[in-house]
Amino acid sequence: MFAISKMEGFVMNYQDLNQLDVQNKSVFLRIDGNVPIAKKKVLDGSRIMAHCATINHLMGKGAKTIIGTHIGRPELPEANPKNNINSNRLDTDAQIIFKYLQKIYGDKISFADSCVGEDVEQTIRNLHNGHLLLLQNLRYEKGEQSIEESEKRDFAMTLATYFDIYVNDALSVCQNNDASIAYLPRFTKKTAIGLLLKKELHLMEKLLNPVPPAAAFLGGFKVQDKIGALQKLLKKGFDVFIGGAMRNPFLRFHKYPIGNSVLPSHYDDLIHQMIEDFRDKIHIPFDVRVGRFEGKGKKKIGNLRHVDFLQNEEVYAGEEALDNGPKTMSSYGKIVRQRGFRTMFANGPFGFIEHRSFRSGTFQLARIFLENQQALRVYGGGDIIHGFNLFSRYFHKDAAELGERCYAGNGVLQFIANDGDLPGLRALY
Repeated sequence: MFAISKMEGFVMNYQDLNQLDVQNKSVFLRIDGNVPIAKKKVLDGSRIMAHCATINHLMGKGAKTIIGTHIGRPELPEANPKNNINSNRLDTDAQIIFKYLQKIYGDKISFADSCVGEDVEQTIRNLHNGHLLLLQNLRYEKGEQSIEESEKRDFAMTLATYFDIYVNDALSVCQNNDASIAYLPRFTKKTAIGLLLKKELHLMEKLLNPVPPAAAFLGGFKVQDKIGALQKLLKKGFDVFIGGAMRNPFLRFHKYPIGNSVLPSHYDDLIHQMIEDFRDKIHIPFDVRVGRFEGKGKKKIGNLRHVDFLQNEEVYAGEEALDNGPKTMSSYGKIVRQRGFRTMFANGPFGFIEHRSFRSGTFQLARIFLENQQALRVYGGGDIIHGFNLFSRYFHKDAAELGERCYAGNGVLQFIANDGDLPGLRALY
């Protein structure tokens, strides 16, 4: 058994995949194939590649592996949800992931354009040992995310009849209460964690019990997903460096004029209390790069410029802060060098990295990670992994030099905020 240590009263034990006999067995492998996709092509497949160690293990042991994943948030119409997925299907169809995996596994992988039904059941029965079957996007099935518990249970119970063993290989999905994550393991006789999930749990243990001094760099867009982890990290003694849309409520607290920057509501009192309690531990930007979204669908950005709040400059109405400024990132780097952090964690990019003009903050963060080899460095979340990958390509640096990748994204934040008590992990116990 693989056991993660006790964390503030929460103890969890998981079956190790290496201890299971999977030969001639049908194994359901839950991965996270929710990767950046545009025009039906995978933009960054590093998260998919991270699952290959578990896939290769199962293939080598002679298992029949049924792979399940979700992709995006497809809207399901009330009538005939499986047959009438809206136009969002363009970039949520699991065939995109199948074509990516097919380049690796050739004719040893096949695809089922559904998740349940007689055709799927027959395909699994006929699957050869050591071969793979990728199911269609699990979220095309109404039962996967239904608000009705009975529908989730029914879907999970049906799916469970197709295989002998359930394996979860993605911490990134464990915070979800979806049928394939939180219900399906309960209807399976044998469950285990995959090799990637095992590695990620080891990293989480190190983050929750950090070697001091410790630093966290929090960026990205969804403040609501990070606020709980931010509180927990501060209480554990982390210095926290802010970027991305995370910066905006802190900038407003300091009365910096931030124009039309994305600003979540309902956090003013909480942020005020955090600053009161941890003023010396919270580091916020004092200069930013700004732009104005223009054109149809706001796909273009104009009026690119630099704003220094310490010089009484401001982000005007219609503009948004889209990246940390150079002075801020220089200050962050100086603090890191002075403090000599032994544990470093980053989640979420520091800027709008989809646009070349707003990648500098994330690139400077990657450089900070590159220059501090003495520290345990963990970075995770699809967008920051993509940003660090861009950095490594542009500057010809080995991505491994930047630290340990954790593909869990918001799963890391939820793990930290909840001391490891997540629905997907609880279901495996």
